[in-house]
Amino acid sequence: MPYVSGSLTGTWAIVDVLVSASSRRQELLAKHGFAVPAPVPVRVLLDTGASISGFSPRVFRALDLTHVSTLDALTPSTPAHAPHPCELFDVSLALVAGGSAHWTGDTQVMSADCWPPNEQLEGLLGMDVLRRGFFQLMGPERKFVFAF
Repeated sequence: MPYVSGSLTGTWAIVDVLVSASSRRQELLAKHGFAVPAPVPVRVLLDTGASISGFSPRVFRALDLTHVSTLDALTPSTPAHAPHPCELFDVSLALVAGGSAHWTGDTQVMSADCWPPNEQLEGLLGMDVLRRGFFQLMGPERKFVFAF
């Protein structure tokens, strides 16, 4: 089982992933003679409080993806009567562990444009991805493990 272990960065568990077009899109592009965009490396926060994963719009532009639907998202700062519409994209994700990429499969993620440049993060993995594997936080040691 591929895994990443590390120390918390501040109070965050951070890992590296590769984001690609969904496997279906890659197959269709190749079948019709189009170039398949290279995977985009992204630093992400493991976020057990998020139900869905999200990435910077830059990632979707680099992959030449258009959104497939929208999601009305509620956050702690969003009034229940006024959810924020978020674009959803079909992608394939890989966890970078031990110097190699380990594909976790296709999923639908949202566009989230809330990444301050000084944090060097451009995404978060929510419970839609975390529930596919094992995540353990060892708070007193300031360490974590994520495996799938």
